[in-house]
Order: sequence, then structure tokens, then C-alpha cells
Amino acid sequence: MKLTPVLLALLLLPAVANAGVFLGMDQELVDPQKGEKPTLIVSFDEKLYRAHLTVTAEGGFKQEWAIPSVTPGKDLRYTWKAPRAGEVQYDIAVLMVRSDGSKETLEDIFFCSSASPITATIPPLSVDLETRSFDLVTNHKPAYVEMKVISDTMDVLGEGTVDTADAADGKVTRVTWPQEGKGNVLRVTVIAHDAFGYYSEVEIIPWSLTIPHEDVIFPTGSHEILAEEAPKADKAWTRIVDADKKYNELVKVTLYIGGYTDTVGDAGSNQALSQRRAKALAAYFKAKGSKIDVFYQGFGESVLAKPTGDGVDEAANRRAVYVLTAGPPPRSKETPRGNWSKL
Repeated sequence: MKLTPVLLALLLLPAVANAGVFLGMDQELVDPQKGEKPTLIVSFDEKLYRAHLTVTAEGGFKQEWAIPSVTPGKDLRYTWKAPRAGEVQYDIAVLMVRSDGSKETLEDIFFCSSASPITATIPPLSVDLETRSFDLVTNHKPAYVEMKVISDTMDVLGEGTVDTADAADGKVTRVTWPQEGKGNVLRVTVIAHDAFGYYSEVEIIPWSLTIPHEDVIFPTGSHEILAEEAPKADKAWTRIVDADKKYNELVKVTLYIGGYTDTVGDAGSNQALSQRRAKALAAYFKAKGSKIDVFYQGFGESVLAKPTGDGVDEAANRRAVYVLTAGPPPRSKETPRGNWSKL
């Protein structure tokens, strides 16, 4: 039978057996969390009086095994604890002693990486809608991150890959998601890849919807909702309910109410007043019998809609915001703090 050129080339390759021993790593990647360790497979093709195996690596790592009375054709396995995480180059030396006293040493190099699968989480309060960024927390550094951004109309607003090769082990990686299209972001799917072929998928739902409304005017220094102002709150509530009906199949809707004041009075009093007014609005809405969870927080005069000096009576700053979200509201210039209270 005539050999094809490819098969002939394979038959003519030099065999490691000529040196009397076969060497090979059982796995190129081991997971220490599963108890896996670097394992070298050694198989001799001739009977030897004895042999000696030495494995070394950078940093002073060294392991040795004496192999008495070698039987050919038998796979021997030698395992050790990886000296460090990541890829390690192991230098292998096998001393073979034959029955006639002759000796021969075979040397080779193998690489084996020790790494557990990458894990990834995103703290909800690290999500910033203004900068489209978040903190990516991983057990070891990611090499790159894939992301896909979906709107609340299920359109793709952006997708791409971010190189995070400059990230460091034990450090939080700040990541910005790509967004070319216009729309209200519903979901960002994040897949963190490491240098070892592992990946971990995590998802954030930074969806939020600010309800347009006419602000309730409270009496000076009071958090009472007057009867003549109640229709404003009722109209806002109708919009909140409509939005919940529209989006509750996509997300579990939660209502957050932020209260604000102008700069009349001291900052401490204004903070307390804004907290009471936000709570009063939350209680008013909750009394409607809705199952929507309601949270509130006062921001006092720290977030002015219309910047003014101190002691300025500015109606535009005596306001509230009604924000629907799918979880803790991402921090923004309107809601810079996360100290929300549930009614």
C-alpha cells in the first residue's frame, strides 16, 4: 500500500521512545478548589535498574522521586502542589540507570496553570447611570469583559469587548458599558473572561424611570399634604401605576421618593424637613393600597435643581422626585446617597 505524504511524514517523526521514556502533563490547567494538582505522567519503554525524577520551577521549587526497578510500558503518575497560582514552567529531568551501569538523562519543559474558575459580581450601589459604569468584583483579574446592553423596549443599545488586561488580582475593576443607541437601559449582560479560558456571567438591571409630575407645595416648615395639593400627588400616582403595569412583566418595580428643599434655614433642619416630606409622600402613595414597595430619603439642600446662594426662597428647589427602578436605585446626581428607608 502506498503511503500518502501526510501519513509518511507522521511515521518519520522522531519518537520520544528513543530516549527510553515518555513524559507528559495530565492536564495543562488544574483547579485547586477541586483538589486538582499538576500531574506528570512518566512511562519507560525499557527495563531499567532504577531511575530518578526531578521537577523544578522558578522561585526555588523542587520535587524529587526515586523510581526503583523500572518496568517498561507502565504509566507512573507524580503529583505536587503548585508553587503559585497562574502559569508555571516546570523543568523536568529524568535520570535513567541501566543494569549495565550506563546512565542517561532526559530533560524537558512543561507548562501547567493553576487557577480556579473566575467568579464575578457587581455591587448594585456601584452602578452609575451618569457614567454608564460599575465595579466588577472578581476572584482574580479578568483579561477582558464582554458586554451587551438591552433597552426596556428590548432593543440592543450597545455591545462590545473591553480589554481589562491592566486589572490586578484582589482589586476591583471599574468598567464602562458601551452604548451607541438611544433608549432606557433595562439590562446589561457582563461576561468576565480570564487568561485561563474560564468565564463568568453576571447581569445588572440598572433600569429606572423618573415619573414627571407637578410638585406638591408644602406649608413652610411642614410636611403636611394639604387638600388642595392632593390632586397633584394623585395625578403622579396614576402615572406610577400605569408605568408599573407596563413594565412589571420585565422587572419587579420599586418606587423611590427623594425629597429636597431650598436654602432657607440651616442645612441640618432642611435635611430633616426633606426626610419628613419624602416620607409623607411615600405614606400617601402607600395608602392607595398598592403592592409596590416604597422607599424614601431626604436630600435637603444638597441637590439643588436651581443653584442659588444661601437663604434663597426658590420654589424650584422645594421638590420631590419619583423614581421607579428594578432594585436599589443607581446613584446619580439626583440621588447621590443610598440611605433609603422602606415605608
